[in-house]
Amino acid sequence: MLCFDSERMNWYYHVLARRPYLVVVSIAVYCTACIIVALILNKLPDFSDPTLGFETRGTKIGERLTAWYNLMQETDHHGLLFSNPSDLWEKRRVEQGYVESRLHPNHKRRKNKHRNRNKNKRRKEQNQSNNEHHDVAQKMMQFKKRLKATSAPSANLAVDTWMGDSGVFRDYEITNDSASSSLEPTRRTEQIEYGHNTTSVDEDEHQQRVQTKKSTWRLLKQAATLPTDGWADMHRRQPIEGFFCDSSPRKEYSHFVVRRIGPNATDSLFDLNGLLAMCQLQDQITEVPSYRAFCEPEMRTTECCRPWSLPNYAAMLANKSSCFDLTAEDVTSLQTLLSGCYEYFHDLKMDNHCNEIPHCRAPEECKRLNIVFNVLNFLTDFGFMKANESNVYLKYAMIFVPVAQSNRLLPLFHEWEEVELRNELVEVIAMDLGLENELFNELLLTDVWLVSLGGAFVMASVWLYTGSAFITLMSCIAICFSLGLAYFFYAIVFEFEFFPYMNLLAVVVIIGIGADDVFLFLKIWQCVLAERFSNRCTLTTQSQSALPTPLELSDHTESLENIMALTMRHAAASMFVTSLTTAGAFYASYSSSITAIKCFGIFAGTVVVTNYLLMITWLPASVSIMERLFATRISCRHPMSQKLIHASKKSINRFCQMFEECITHSILNYSYLWLLIFGALGASSAVIVFWYPGLQLPEKSHFQLFVSRHPFEMYSSMKQQFWFEKPLQAYENFKMHMHFVWGVQAVDDGDYTNPNSYGNLHYDNNFNVSSRSAQLWILNFCQSVRQQPFYKETLGMLLPNCFIENLIDYMKRRCIDDMDFTRKDRSPCCDAQFPFEPHIFEYCLPQSISNMYDTTFFRPGVAGPKFADAPRLETDDYSGIGGNESAEYSTNGSSTPLLVKALVIEFESNVAYSTIYANIKQFYESVENWFQQQLTTAPPELQGGWFTSDLKFYNVQDTLSQDTLVAICLAMAASLAVLLCFTVNILISIYAVLTVSLSIFNTVAVLILLGWQLNILESIAVSTAIGLAVDFSLHYGIHYRMSPVKERLAATQFVLSRIIGPTVMAATTTGLAGGIMMASNILPYIQIGVFLVVVMIISWFYATFFLMSLLRVAGPQHGFLELKWPLWNKRNSASSKFYERKPSQVIASEQLLTPTSSAIVELANSETHELESLNSNSLIKTISGTESAHALSSLPRDFEHSFQTLHECKYQTYPSTSN
Repeated sequence: MLCFDSERMNWYYHVLARRPYLVVVSIAVYCTACIIVALILNKLPDFSDPTLGFETRGTKIGERLTAWYNLMQETDHHGLLFSNPSDLWEKRRVEQGYVESRLHPNHKRRKNKHRNRNKNKRRKEQNQSNNEHHDVAQKMMQFKKRLKATSAPSANLAVDTWMGDSGVFRDYEITNDSASSSLEPTRRTEQIEYGHNTTSVDEDEHQQRVQTKKSTWRLLKQAATLPTDGWADMHRRQPIEGFFCDSSPRKEYSHFVVRRIGPNATDSLFDLNGLLAMCQLQDQITEVPSYRAFCEPEMRTTECCRPWSLPNYAAMLANKSSCFDLTAEDVTSLQTLLSGCYEYFHDLKMDNHCNEIPHCRAPEECKRLNIVFNVLNFLTDFGFMKANESNVYLKYAMIFVPVAQSNRLLPLFHEWEEVELRNELVEVIAMDLGLENELFNELLLTDVWLVSLGGAFVMASVWLYTGSAFITLMSCIAICFSLGLAYFFYAIVFEFEFFPYMNLLAVVVIIGIGADDVFLFLKIWQCVLAERFSNRCTLTTQSQSALPTPLELSDHTESLENIMALTMRHAAASMFVTSLTTAGAFYASYSSSITAIKCFGIFAGTVVVTNYLLMITWLPASVSIMERLFATRISCRHPMSQKLIHASKKSINRFCQMFEECITHSILNYSYLWLLIFGALGASSAVIVFWYPGLQLPEKSHFQLFVSRHPFEMYSSMKQQFWFEKPLQAYENFKMHMHFVWGVQAVDDGDYTNPNSYGNLHYDNNFNVSSRSAQLWILNFCQSVRQQPFYKETLGMLLPNCFIENLIDYMKRRCIDDMDFTRKDRSPCCDAQFPFEPHIFEYCLPQSISNMYDTTFFRPGVAGPKFADAPRLETDDYSGIGGNESAEYSTNGSSTPLLVKALVIEFESNVAYSTIYANIKQFYESVENWFQQQLTTAPPELQGGWFTSDLKFYNVQDTLSQDTLVAICLAMAASLAVLLCFTVNILISIYAVLTVSLSIFNTVAVLILLGWQLNILESIAVSTAIGLAVDFSLHYGIHYRMSPVKERLAATQFVLSRIIGPTVMAATTTGLAGGIMMASNILPYIQIGVFLVVVMIISWFYATFFLMSLLRVAGPQHGFLELKWPLWNKRNSASSKFYERKPSQVIASEQLLTPTSSAIVELANSETHELESLNSNSLIKTISGTESAHALSSLPRDFEHSFQTLHECKYQTYPSTSN
């Protein structure tokens, strides 16, 4: 901030130097209080639905979709609008009866009170007795049905009911011989609770029970007879009912996708080996410990029902109790059955209720127990069989288990994860348990250790860089406080009610940004100290018992204040520049119409701002405290350890110096080569981004949460391989519906940052459908729609689609029908000519719609007029009703006027629903343009109509393509403004913006080649890349402008020798923190990690090699294209003289040789920090002795005295970081 360069801020430096404890405690108390208040007054974030907020608000289509949603909510049973007038009249009768009962609560209630009480008592007892008899009878019927297979065998006995492995024979013991049978109840001593057996299992009793089951099944198989008709193969047994607990597979059950593996992985699964391997695999699935706690049990036992799988269906068809007993003949029999019935399944002549409702047009063999339909629809992929082909090939098979999908299955899923669901031939590759959101919430918390690990790495880097554990700890606390403060402002001050999970990604970003600010501040602090030392450290000798005098302590405080002032004047402005660009890029995302992106932009930008505020308050005070706590005497007891530390640091410094010299030499001597290489890369990236393959929009409405290899994501990608999961649009039966709405304004007055706030329904006060001109226009509109190329002719009764046509037919009936014996007069709703008079239209329309709803084959939809209640009028007043108020419709002697508040006309288009952006865009634009042309001819009362359809996903695609570009332009404009303000040079700003643009092109091109599409997270990443990529270019550009030498070559060398180190450190820490996130199990963490790595590498290389080569070749020199601000020139008129750096003859003091200043001597012997040696016109002034004396009037005359040593050492050495 520029204000830190003013002398009026000396009071603040005085507080930081003299009252650092007060500053730290005050900030800690304030931040803690804000965090506690935010956690108490606001609910914790709920991530139960990770995709919440992935919708557009405020766009033209978004407002229509919101108004359509509000209209549908208003027409449900709890709303004020009714599609069927009869429902409204019924509501009025109920309300009228309720009012009468409230007015006369005791009317006729006391009469015959005793008699009614006795009568009610007898009726209650009789009903209770009847209910008990009914329950007993139903239980007996079910029990007899289950025992049907255990009756005495005869020649005509056919066993067609299977009771389960344990069945009823668990409670009854078989005591019959081959001639007769009798069932006697077995005494059971187990203590049975609901779903659990509380006693231990006796192995002998268990073995006896198993033998009983096997003997019973053997008897049943002997009693089974061959079919008398049906298939030519008379040796096939009939399948047994009850094999799967009398139920069929459903999508709501958990299911697994199986494929073949091993050396014969390309072979079909539909053979004996494949089915036997699947049989073993399903046993692995059902044998996990928690399976019995979640499965559906049989009716009278606690045994789980069988899984629905191919081997089990083959075993049921072959009358075998176990799929392990299958033979090749059994597999062939099942294949023959499926092949013979496939054509009926393919022609949609079968469904899941063929054995219950006789409506399927297929042979009895194909309908029996729904075997054919269940196998082809649920258990095999759609390429298993094809019409008119005898060859079958099964690539994927499905196993359904009797476990309902629920978010409580998480423990069961973890057990399946631990078990390797595979064998030598088959494996489970995908599953659907309905746990996507629940597992995502769990992984969001469990993968926090990766964020912590990245933060630990960054903090370790800070520790190595500063040599102070105290500063590292305080920096970590500052980052945590910045997140807590940002949440306080987000939830309490800004009053955002919705907190999307994407806001958590700001944690990863702020760790790197916060560490960069710490690096910068500590670097400048050390370099300011280095300004006060000579080229070599001279430690004077004094008495061992000498102690600092009060004057010396006072001098130390004064010198600390001055050093703090010089550091803050440099660091505050530099941190402000980087924070401003990054926060601006985040806040630019608020321009997006997508709720999640809007919320992320506000939260992430606020985190950056709060982090900057803490870095100019908390961090300086912490450094001041460190100087007070650790300003101890230099110890001379361990000279060897100090020598080793010094040697290691000297080696590291030598390596860094060689690295910087190598880069500097390559840029200065091969500038044209670097420009050619990086320019070509930028041009190629622009081709990739804008031409081919381009940044593609998503074509899947499913938002991916996990990595592609995760079984949940595998299922989402391959579920359309099965018939029951293929969407309707795959059959091309689901067409885009066209909804034309009048009477409702397309307005969304809800909170755009809250996906649960849709606002209110706003009516169009000018809407009136009863006028003669409106009637004629509506009829012509319906006829015109049917002539358009996007209209699809639909067969069937679609009476409400265009209600006016049905009303015309309704009004053509005779007033007195000779066939009606009641001779009821239907006037005025009869023998009327179109268009009708408004009052007749309003009177007869509710009757017409009500009669239509009473039609037997009528299926209500969303089309038609929407009625609302209106104030009651007298019967004689109906002729004077105007507007939309319909006249009375007398039902019980009272008049009930209705009001037509809205109108929906619906037609079906010939465009199939698709997630491809271009297809839906063409459909939407063609219908919208045609409809707008039609509205130009409409009467004024109908010109407020609008069109909508199934456009939610298309709206997201369209918004992403437009808002991302807007956010990029805003972020680039903000970066250019910051560059102009802080470099004060047009040419440098243009070069920097060009570098940032090429960096963005390369970053996006790499992400495209990695398979990224422009989805929600990718849109955030592109906007964030600008804020992160501009930092390096900003540092290089500002320091080029601040170079004390105005010649191009010298200025380039000056910048490279001072700024390469900090930028490498910042890019390394942030990039490696992102690299650690790539080990996560959820896709957003992985993507943000990949993004950070890519953007750090590319932006550093472009800023270092491209921008500096560009400045080396064509950089401005001698003030070329430099802006002249009058206020700035006036402010610096008194200090226009350039001060040469002069070596300061200051003796080192132990009181400032803390861990943070341990490398001061090395800095003094080489160059200092990147913001020094600047001319007087720069925003950040040069640090020199003359400047210090001019800027700080409080600097003591004997400033060098505070740096004198207090101890006598037998040798001279450099200060150690361990001290």
